Amino acid sequence: MARPGNQGGTGRLGSRLRELRESRGMTQLRLGRSLGVAVSSISSWESGAKLPPLTRLADYATFFAAGATTGGVPPENQLTGEQREERLRLKRELDHLRTALDEMRGPVEVEAGQDFWHFPDGGRVLIVTGGLSEKHWSPLGTPSEPNFLSLARCADLDAAVELFGTVRAANPRSEVEIRLENLGDDDLRAHLVFLGSGAANPWVEWLTAEWPVRQVPDEDVPDGSVFEIDGERRLKPGFRGDQLVEDVGMLARIPNPNNIRRTLTFCSGVFTRGGFGAVRCLTDPQAKVRNLAYLHDNVEDLDRFGVLMRVPVMRHVTGTPDLQNPANRLYEWAPKS
Repeated sequence: MARPGNQGGTGRLGSRLRELRESRGMTQLRLGRSLGVAVSSISSWESGAKLPPLTRLADYATFFAAGATTGGVPPENQLTGEQREERLRLKRELDHLRTALDEMRGPVEVEAGQDFWHFPDGGRVLIVTGGLSEKHWSPLGTPSEPNFLSLARCADLDAAVELFGTVRAANPRSEVEIRLENLGDDDLRAHLVFLGSGAANPWVEWLTAEWPVRQVPDEDVPDGSVFEIDGERRLKPGFRGDQLVEDVGMLARIPNPNNIRRTLTFCSGVFTRGGFGAVRCLTDPQAKVRNLAYLHDNVEDLDRFGVLMRVPVMRHVTGTPDLQNPANRLYEWAPKS
């Protein structure tokens, strides 16, 4: 079996990436800035120490097909017909080299390979969602009802179910549970994932009190809580007539102050669509690798970060935000606590 560093293994892909860079007289620093990644990533990909994600190979193909003179990766729709053909050819070449390495199963570290929802300490994980307001209660949420459903009053049921499956699969030895608001002293020391805004989930409001981002009532949005930045700028959802076409979602994580070895994660929105989009950001099989790659490349500490994102709603279907698209990243910050 070929090993990293020879021409039958990582060396072929690494050498090709280095050849592309040097063909344009670019330093690793300049290329890193153009692609929006750390110079250490460029170096590790060229040396074979790490395997670049497919999304980064796509960026390589687009950037060099466009002439590597734009100072960044241009949108694909701005490429000429000839450039699109060159991009497709180059992408196929790089993907083929990377696929060959996957098949080798050699000891190569995969960039951005760690699952965001995997908690290696094996601690309990509680997914905490707020309850529906009384006007939205279902009869099935009444304990005396023969067909009682304990989650019938869950305000973010779609997000909770989506996340439960992912967290359970990523942590097969951990206890994973969905909770409706009520937490005891022992619960506060678990890995906690809070779903919903402060209006529906009081734990969220308490724990984000010192952040630059808050959720506050707004007279223009009677059934939701909008995001306010530094007490001034407000981010609101978009409507077409009375139909919601765009929500705002928040994904944030900090160490759990009650047990700093564990985490607090927040997935929230102005409406439930925003919270669901924030969850899908890193659970959607088609998007999570690309989004996780963006976070690995741009967030210094994945246990201490926050991002507000645009969540599209198309024909009542909630879309998954693509964090590689700058238009979808509305605000980013590094929480202090």
